[in-house]
Amino acid sequence: MIAVSWNVSDDRAQYTAARQLHEAHHRLWWVMWGPGARKFFAFYLGDVELKPLSDTSPEGLNVQIRHTQTLIARTHPTSYWRCPVAGCTWTSINLTRHTPCPVPERPRYDRPSSLSDSW
Repeated sequence: MIAVSWNVSDDRAQYTAARQLHEAHHRLWWVMWGPGARKFFAFYLGDVELKPLSDTSPEGLNVQIRHTQTLIARTHPTSYWRCPVAGCTWTSINLTRHTPCPVPERPRYDRPSSLSDSW
């Protein structure tokens, strides 16, 4: 058996990069750093069966995630929920309330000054 001396502090930058990727893609992906494999991994959380994605760099994994999301959107358009508000880019594996969402402003109707306050 080979003993490997390793400490979490050795990979602080990789854990930080994995956390940032996870925050960017957390609605549809679980992202993590695999210290034993020396790779970043992304697991899709939707209802399409995919093998985990992996790459040695966070940039490479990000490219793979975006490419895979494009393929999923084309081949399985109902695999995740999209916000019905025009202009909103929110996606989720579940119907979820979210903010911010570009909700169109309601038109304001000012009461004409000729109307009395005592109706």
